[in-house]
Amino acid sequence: MADSLNKKIAIGYLWNLVAKWITRSIGIISTLILIRLLKPEDFGIATLASITIALFMVLSHVGVEKYLIKSKECNNDLLNSAWSLNIVLKVLSGVIIAGFSGSIALFTHEPELKNVLLLCSVIPVIGAMSNIGLIHYERELNYKPLARLSVVAKLIVFPVTVGLAVWLKNYWALIIGSLTSECINAVGSYFIHPYRPVWSVKQWGRLWDFSKWMLLSTITGYIRSRIDAFLLGRFLPSDAVGTFRISQEFAWLPFSELISPATSSFYSGISKISHNREELYDKIVKYQAIAYLLVIPSVLGIYALKDLIVVVVMGEQWLSATPIIGLLSFLMLSMPLNMVLQTVLISLSKVKYLVFIDLIMITSIVLVFFLLHQENVHSLQVFTLARVILVIAFISLLLAAYKILLKLNLKRLSIVCIMPVLPGMIMLWSIERMEVLLNFSQAVNLIILVFLGILIFMGSMFLLIVLVKTVLPDYLYIYKFIIRACYSIKQKFAF
Repeated sequence: MADSLNKKIAIGYLWNLVAKWITRSIGIISTLILIRLLKPEDFGIATLASITIALFMVLSHVGVEKYLIKSKECNNDLLNSAWSLNIVLKVLSGVIIAGFSGSIALFTHEPELKNVLLLCSVIPVIGAMSNIGLIHYERELNYKPLARLSVVAKLIVFPVTVGLAVWLKNYWALIIGSLTSECINAVGSYFIHPYRPVWSVKQWGRLWDFSKWMLLSTITGYIRSRIDAFLLGRFLPSDAVGTFRISQEFAWLPFSELISPATSSFYSGISKISHNREELYDKIVKYQAIAYLLVIPSVLGIYALKDLIVVVVMGEQWLSATPIIGLLSFLMLSMPLNMVLQTVLISLSKVKYLVFIDLIMITSIVLVFFLLHQENVHSLQVFTLARVILVIAFISLLLAAYKILLKLNLKRLSIVCIMPVLPGMIMLWSIERMEVLLNFSQAVNLIILVFLGILIFMGSMFLLIVLVKTVLPDYLYIYKFIIRACYSIKQKFAF
């Protein structure tokens, strides 16, 4: 049973990962084109627009999907009621956003945002019309059709967005691209699954008891992750907002491309074993052990190579982003802990605690940013440093939640989170020493240093795993996984 579930989760992760890599690769190419067509100050307006769009996208996926995945029974009445409730909630959210469009534009000192918000208010409604039958694929951990749909949508939207960007050279390309993407996903959902929802209110009470906290949690989670950029739009010029947002996107690429794709399959798997606390806790810690093997070297690597990353990847017009990217990479340290806590608390129907954690962090960010503004601070780097310092408080909150809400052994959890730091520091030291010796072009230097960093970290981390595997069961698990993978590769390519 456990082996079969692990296999399904692994396959689900691979399909998510492949789809994510393809769609994000297209997205990165699109972003690289956009940042060369727009100046930082122009991109500031586009950033505020994208934050708004993302909020609509969050709202269009909020609600009952998680409940349907975790529910033991998922009949037609439940599916139809979920689809109908989603439509009501999203229509309401669209009306509210449209109604406040003028106020939001006034708050951010960007009058152009009013028309953007009015147009984008239809996005939640379009998203709610999607086929609720896709939930069956997630319950079965069958992510292949979902991955195909996301890739097809991205392949269609890419030329539309880029073409409009070349023609219009402003943020309207992003708006129209997002609308196109939502329409394609909604229509495509009926092609890849035969289920046809009908209007029903039979299970609304049952669904709302769960989804009201999911709605609040998703909104507060999104605000927590974006309130910094939104406040910067009021306190600093638009070019600073653009620099911050683009730096954020590139600084978090390792997490979004390697760790995040596992979210859906991890939740579906967790929902099947949430009744078995011992197995649940074991899976949580093993997941964190693997996650931080990727996160720690990513954070230190981006910090060490920030100068080359900006010049080679983004272009010299974005040199002001160099210190910002380096600092923002440290925010990834909280992401695996936060993602897994969200997954487990949703599965255990304890979503309200996520809302409380988010509200504490939102309040902290707002207070710190307003204090800096009152002190007449106008440096984006200072605001970013303050945001990074606050992540320490966020990690502390997350660990407290693991201890209090899940009764998890923090010693075991902390060990797997901290263990990769030593190999990571060896990698950082090696990169800094090697960088001054290279005399190739900046692009070649970046490639060499990236591969050098990967090899040094992998070698030193494997040596550490070998040394501690007899006393740390989580690293024994990773060691056996590595050995099995190497053996499989050897057998596959043996002549």
